[in-house]
Amino acid sequence: MSKLGHLSRIAAVVGLAVLGSSFYFKSRIVSGIKQTPYYQESLKELRSHRGIVHLLGEPIIDGSINIGDNTINFSTDTYAQFQVPVAGTKQSGTLYLWASRTLEEGWRVDRLELGLKDDPGRRVLLKATPMSEAGVQVAKEV
Repeated sequence: MSKLGHLSRIAAVVGLAVLGSSFYFKSRIVSGIKQTPYYQESLKELRSHRGIVHLLGEPIIDGSINIGDNTINFSTDTYAQFQVPVAGTKQSGTLYLWASRTLEEGWRVDRLELGLKDDPGRRVLLKATPMSEAGVQVAKEV
């Protein structure tokens, strides 16, 4: 066997190992996001909203988050923003979620919107937290 052939095989094995480990770590990161309180609460609210269930159909499943785009999907110590693909038996869409965290309250979902694939120009508002007079956000169901 030539030296070039041997090096090519080594490069192929290393390439496959790198590719496999990148898929593994991506799935671990997405799994970690899906275990957060704000993510769990967001999906619970989506699945319990009668109007949304009627639009999407049951069961409503959540897809994989695109963690490669950190301008729309990211979290810090005190803020999180994600676009979650969701689908039911009737149609699919995107759940837009914004959450914040305080030391006193922990994580809280501040806003939830659903964009439908069939009507990309509009969003359904599920939850919003308006600003109070003192400038403090107060949770309010919509």
